[in-house]
Amino acid sequence: MNFINNQVDPATGTINLRAVVPNPDRIFTAGLYARVQLEGSADVTAILIDDKAVMTDQDRKYVYVVGPENKAVRRDVTLGGFADELRIVRSGLDANDKVIVAGLQKIFVPNTPVKPKIVAMGALPLPAAVVVSAAK
Repeated sequence: MNFINNQVDPATGTINLRAVVPNPDRIFTAGLYARVQLEGSADVTAILIDDKAVMTDQDRKYVYVVGPENKAVRRDVTLGGFADELRIVRSGLDANDKVIVAGLQKIFVPNTPVKPKIVAMGALPLPAAVVVSAAK
């Protein structure tokens, strides 16, 4: 890369970059644009959950967590992309929350009693009443 613009285009959310790329077979034509995706290098701490746990209510995303006395508690969440096939949770969960990922169809209202069985995130067992995964 030999140039990076220091402004983000507010209309597209992009940054213009310029790179020098070897082109011995003349596949690229000078002056054309290409869309590329670069990997970031910063370490990030994030809460990751199985996407099967995410539910939608109108325009909000939420999950159920195991609350006091083993009752299902609804938590509205803000989601990001994916990492290691798990969904990134930007806000709404604490690292100690136990997210319910299976048996959600049995939770009709918040505070429904559940019988949690803890498994690793992304590794669901065969039939279970309610499966709870600890955030990764």
